[in-house]
Amino acid sequence: MRALLLGASGQVGRELRQRLSGDVVAPGRSQLDLSNADAVAACVRDARADVVLNAAAYTAVDAAESDSAMAHKVNADAPAAMARECAKLGSLLVHYSTDYVFDGTSRSPYDEADATNPTS
Repeated sequence: MRALLLGASGQVGRELRQRLSGDVVAPGRSQLDLSNADAVAACVRDARADVVLNAAAYTAVDAAESDSAMAHKVNADAPAAMARECAKLGSLLVHYSTDYVFDGTSRSPYDEADATNPTS
């Protein structure tokens, strides 16, 4: 199995990279501009991976408010480009996201089916 790991230098991506074995392509920030949807699509296409693991994100929450266009490019447009290319190639896309869509009041771990309630 061939995997493409995006965001390998981030907190989640580093943990994933340590646990993955086999043929893993993990371009760094200097190799892939996540704000460029065309470049993201080309990366997915060129990798010809069976699975694309997206752990990349614009995570500077305060900065995202002042640079919402960039945050949207990285957190919405890039994953959309990944999804389109994966659909064309028949590859699986696994997208990791933040837990900041919850309000933090649950006494048990959140499940992806739980209702969202962001606080900001």
